[in-house]
Amino acid sequence: MRTFLLSAILGFAAPLPQPVNAQNASFFDCQNERLRITIAPMRLDKALAQFTNITRCPVSIDTDRVKGRPTRNMKTALIKGHLTPRQALVRMLRGTPLKSAPIHGGFSVSK
Repeated sequence: MRTFLLSAILGFAAPLPQPVNAQNASFFDCQNERLRITIAPMRLDKALAQFTNITRCPVSIDTDRVKGRPTRNMKTALIKGHLTPRQALVRMLRGTPLKSAPIHGGFSVSK
């Protein structure tokens, strides 16, 4: 009986299949360790996506605080070096009216 219960419990504990397009929650593992980061100057949305792919730190844009700013056409600065994610994001936003702030597990960008 004990073996049956253990196998029944383990059977229910098996991970369920996830949708193919869903981002695995373990992808986001924002750490404050230095990484070798190189991101060329580009449009803000593309640069933030590349930043997240490299650092595993999600970035949200506070749309209420950037209202009236044409963020889609903003260009970011070059990032190159052995930097923490926070340092990299600050450098990326140089030359824009935007600032970053750490939030739980990632960053928020606003003006």
